[in-house]
Amino acid sequence: MAQPQSTTDINVRSQTYCVARTQVRCWHCGLPTGVLALAVPHGHETLSEETPPGPGEGETAMAEAWQRADANAILFYVEHLDLDVECRLKHLSPLFRLAHSAATSSSYWANHCEHCGALLGDHELHCEPDGAFMPSSEAAAAAVELLDMRAPFEAAAAGYAPEPEFFQFMRRG
Repeated sequence: MAQPQSTTDINVRSQTYCVARTQVRCWHCGLPTGVLALAVPHGHETLSEETPPGPGEGETAMAEAWQRADANAILFYVEHLDLDVECRLKHLSPLFRLAHSAATSSSYWANHCEHCGALLGDHELHCEPDGAFMPSSEAAAAAVELLDMRAPFEAAAAGYAPEPEFFQFMRRG
């Protein structure tokens, strides 16, 4: 596995991961377009910066500790990926790429419309009811395909949804 640029950037890691994919209508042109998201399985690890200081550490010191998660999770607002994951994603969809978002004033791995090139923001895909990766029914979840990637995964993600509703109804590809 390629080494990340900086281990301080990484806050999620796993021995495997999934790529979730489905179709949405572009907010800009109204045409259907494919979108991707990243998911990690039970047993992945998250970096916690809220661990109380250990013996000999100052009161303001924060220890960093990796914690095992006993839940599936979908990641969004992903700011950094290791190079192996980047290469796999570029192969699956060149429209899922690092881009600057005016709405968030930051850069993250975002979907783009295959017809007009518009950035499809993570908020609408992950945080809104009936968003592509926040289905509100079993039928909507069944439209999401999960591709198992049997490879290590490291990322820096600002968004993290543990045990998304209806995740179990997403179909394996």
